[in-house]
Amino acid sequence: MRIDASATDNFQEPVAELGKSALSSAFNRSMLLDSLGLACYIAWSFVFWNGSLLFGDLRPSMPVDNAQIIQGVLTALTALLLVFSACKSVPFRRRKVILATFAIVSSAAVVVAALAGFGKAPAEFMLLGFALSGIGSALRLGCEERLSVQGVRRTAICAGAAYLFGFVLFIGVSLLPAAIALTVAVALPFVTYALLLAAVRSEQVCEVRPSRGLKASLAGVPWKLVVAIALAYFSYGATRATGVAGGLVAAETIHSAMAGIPALASVVAIALAYYFYRKNALLAFYLAFPLMALAALLPAGIDPFAGNTTFCVALVGAELVKYLVWFLLIDSIIKDGISALLCLALMRFAQWGGSCLGQVAADALPSTETVTIAILLSLVVALLVIMGSPMSDKLSVASVSLDALDLDERVGLAAGRYKLSPREQEVLAIWATGHTGAYIEKTLFISKNTVKTHLNHIYAKTGTANREQLLELLDAIDG
Repeated sequence: MRIDASATDNFQEPVAELGKSALSSAFNRSMLLDSLGLACYIAWSFVFWNGSLLFGDLRPSMPVDNAQIIQGVLTALTALLLVFSACKSVPFRRRKVILATFAIVSSAAVVVAALAGFGKAPAEFMLLGFALSGIGSALRLGCEERLSVQGVRRTAICAGAAYLFGFVLFIGVSLLPAAIALTVAVALPFVTYALLLAAVRSEQVCEVRPSRGLKASLAGVPWKLVVAIALAYFSYGATRATGVAGGLVAAETIHSAMAGIPALASVVAIALAYYFYRKNALLAFYLAFPLMALAALLPAGIDPFAGNTTFCVALVGAELVKYLVWFLLIDSIIKDGISALLCLALMRFAQWGGSCLGQVAADALPSTETVTIAILLSLVVALLVIMGSPMSDKLSVASVSLDALDLDERVGLAAGRYKLSPREQEVLAIWATGHTGAYIEKTLFISKNTVKTHLNHIYAKTGTANREQLLELLDAIDG
């Protein structure tokens, strides 16, 4: 077996069990912090959207379409601003101020919406609350940026766990007395912020390093994937506009917490996206687009939940596209050195921009039939874009080669056999693919001396003296 230097996603999860060493415990604690931080954001978003917790008596007359469009436009514009700032070298202390601002805006969104919902402020304040929520939701990018630079597997595990934790937390908040629930909802963005800082400190990530400049970074972005996600979310936005309002009302008749079920759809989408990423990425699009087409074609009258079923079917398809595109972008982030924040902000801009255009189109088109035709056309074009992408040859086969899968297993076996720390395993996974020490510095946000220290420890523990001997050891290792 030859270790291929072009293998993708070599940031693998440590195989050491909890408690084997202090460093292993620290790494697992870091994963838990990442998952819980994102979970608190997800719970905040579900609290904001579901049940009567915030909107009180305004719920039956809520202008859902207008609120969604306002929220989506502000989300997309905030992401676009982050695109232009992503390529600058920003000290982490300044990033902390930016993230804290997003946390404050998110909490303010809850306060403003609740004041309107319970008659303490004009009803128009509810729309202002949605606008603030769109801006503040950029806090999520801080969590996702951390995950992206650590590989697809960790991203998939932490994102899936975050949706499950977030769903459970949302249910708990929904069952609290109103005053306490609102207090918790206001606090959730700050908890996300605190957990994000704690996760950063646990791995000593003190600075966001600059990328290659905006123009060079944009040239390296796989734009057809970005276009595909915009088209997919155009379809999702149009479908949501025709079904989500009734779905929320139907959920209200059961219990407000039941409206969090789409979180489970997101977990399914993450699992499917990771499976297809490892096996055959192109097949994911062949599954996602028909699901979204089916959601568009289902007559609303046959849905016992007044549109909620259609919404969930469309959501699974859209989220499958989103997470698969994210996983593929991580390859560019890790291999090509593109700014993670740049890629994530572009993806978020495409996602919410496409969704808003879809909702506007659904409102502007004269009939349900024409909306359905527009949805189907957007999905067909998205599929043609993917099939015409230079990445299509790569996507049509296993996204990770046999050599890469072999390397993953062998690095994991070596880590367990030679008692490598989690960070040493990460360094070995990158070093074995032929990357330089400078690349490891940039990717793992550690200093040159720290890289040398980890490599020296790896050589000492494995009884090797150089990279060639390490590769020979990995080639010879077996279960």
